[in-house]
Amino acid sequence: MSPASLRGRTETSSEKTLSVMDLFTPERPEWTVEAACDALSLSESTVYRYFRSLAAAGLIFSIRPGRYLLGPGIVHYDRQLRTSDPLLRAAEPSILQLTEIYRGPGTIFISRIYRDHIMSMHEFRLGGRFAEGTYGRGLLAPMFGGAPGLAILAFLEVRTARSLFQKHAPADEGEWLQIKRRMRAARASGYAAGVDEPDRGITYVSVPVLQDQGGVAGSLSLALPSEGADVALAGKRLIRAASQIAQWAASHASYDPVVSDH
Repeated sequence: MSPASLRGRTETSSEKTLSVMDLFTPERPEWTVEAACDALSLSESTVYRYFRSLAAAGLIFSIRPGRYLLGPGIVHYDRQLRTSDPLLRAAEPSILQLTEIYRGPGTIFISRIYRDHIMSMHEFRLGGRFAEGTYGRGLLAPMFGGAPGLAILAFLEVRTARSLFQKHAPADEGEWLQIKRRMRAARASGYAAGVDEPDRGITYVSVPVLQDQGGVAGSLSLALPSEGADVALAGKRLIRAASQIAQWAASHASYDPVVSDH
């Protein structure tokens, strides 16, 4: 949730603090308390308190007096995520099997829904030069308009998918009907695919990773150069891999559904 979207409703203290984190972007990685005050429309004492709390946790740090960047604490938590997330642990054997088949160029990645977007949580880059594209790890990608999101949406309850869409384009009934058709096709085939969508020259093939309770944990995707990509074969292989991931996760650990109340 961006700082702009937080305004206009009552915010919790945690949300106010974390809104500072959203200021740090690749386009503007460095901030001062004064600049953050202007961006967030908050008092200097309040923003300073937030900066101090985040700095104490290592989530931001001062590179020189008064100027801050994202901090090393993020790397610490990122490592914990990589080693503790049951979905990522369960996926490792299947991803390694896929890398024996697909040598590259390309990428294999796992996505979850995050803040009404799709975000790659883990990626394995295959050999050869390959553009990062829309679904580079940690990037907030559109939920509607690409295979990684569609693979998740197709296996949610329709009312849940519709609720997510209404946040995306509440008045566009025509687009919703088109998405419903694509969701139906993805459910029938077991996978979603996008050729040159959303990135020209890249084909994405994605499948849901399902839970034994019937929920959707995320999506497993393969990104390949569009020229020569065998979508049907990739879909079949990913379906098999996702099934193995779900079986491993069910027998070793539990993990929460991808959709939350936020």
